[in-house]
Amino acid sequence: DLDLVIRETKRCAVIIRRLLDFAREKAPEKKFCNLNQIVEDTVRIIERPAHLRDIEITMDLDRDLPPVWVDADQMKQVIMNMLVNAQHAIEEKGSITIRSRRVPEARSPGPGAGPVPMLELSIIDTGCGIPEQNLTRIFDPFFTSKELGKGTGLGLSVSHGIVSAHGGSIKVESTVGEGSTFRVYLPVNPPSDDAESSGSDR
Repeated sequence: DLDLVIRETKRCAVIIRRLLDFAREKAPEKKFCNLNQIVEDTVRIIERPAHLRDIEITMDLDRDLPPVWVDADQMKQVIMNMLVNAQHAIEEKGSITIRSRRVPEARSPGPGAGPVPMLELSIIDTGCGIPEQNLTRIFDPFFTSKELGKGTGLGLSVSHGIVSAHGGSIKVESTVGEGSTFRVYLPVNPPSDDAESSGSDR
């Protein structure tokens, strides 16, 4: 009984922390970072539990990527959320691939914004996939398709908010029964106001 109380208390703490993260919308503390290093640090945390579930994690990282202007801790949170979701989507043996690359052509980070150089981080899983009717809802706060007690519905919402605060975007492609691909797009360079306030960080 005590083990159950401890386990459920820890679960409540996680839910409360995610609620606070979502409500606070903490401003990113950005500097130029190695995106591949952020990926590798995050995968190191999660690869053992994945291995125990017979899930293979593969990193396909472009070693020629330029530094990217991000909050490293927040980006680790985004990658962690997506890797955990990918693991949960794989019921039995499967694989997760994490790929980084420079987007060949400049693209707009959002409506009304001009095209800028971007990096793309893809997380590809061989899980159950997302039904088409849910694709437009997965970033909504508290939306989850997991069983009761298995998810808060905040992971992707918090991730979406973090990426948006970095001037980036998240796209998702999915096929039920085959898997999903999440693509995170991040501007390489800081906006002009960030650069002026943190010129010494370059």
